[in-house]
Amino acid sequence: MCARSPWSSKVLGALLLGCAATVTATAAAGCGPTFTRGSDDPSIDEPPMSTRLDRKDLDIALEQWITGFQASPFMVTLPRDKPSIAILKIANDTSEHIGGALDNLLSEMETKLVDTGAWTVVDNSRLATDANMAERLRQLGDTVDIETRVALGKEYGIHYFVLGRVGETTEEVGDTRRVQYYLFLRVTDVATNVIRYQDQVDITKQVED
Repeated sequence: MCARSPWSSKVLGALLLGCAATVTATAAAGCGPTFTRGSDDPSIDEPPMSTRLDRKDLDIALEQWITGFQASPFMVTLPRDKPSIAILKIANDTSEHIGGALDNLLSEMETKLVDTGAWTVVDNSRLATDANMAERLRQLGDTVDIETRVALGKEYGIHYFVLGRVGETTEEVGDTRRVQYYLFLRVTDVATNVIRYQDQVDITKQVED
């Protein structure tokens, strides 16, 4: 005949439940992911997470460009009838996957230009809905051919356009990799193709393993 366990089924059940609760509490406290909202802790936007461009990089670049643009001789002599402007393209000439970041930069630039109160800003997405114009914009390098300029002026009433590109210099030494970005943005007169303003913004990111 088997000896009876000194532990009753009720006691064993209580012990098992207690252990399960302890394991669950421990997992919730230290083993699972932790989420933080930026509005609760702004410092989480500060540290870089990769060598790609993040929101802080774009904010710094945009602030530098718009400040220089606003103070330029071109803006001082700008007519007061709110001429129209459009950002045609910001090209990614780097090996980094930053296309999404550049799309965000384009939208932020449009917002900044609207906020100045000096411009009528033509939405870039409006140009993209025209298949022919979208293809022209896709093929644009650093110059705009006369046919495209005429279309921008006559079909869309654009007086000035912005073209930009991002280049890079990448170096690796041992376990350290550094990416130096060069953001070029310029404003061109549609009618004359004369560059009225141009600036360069430099951004450096580094990672060490």
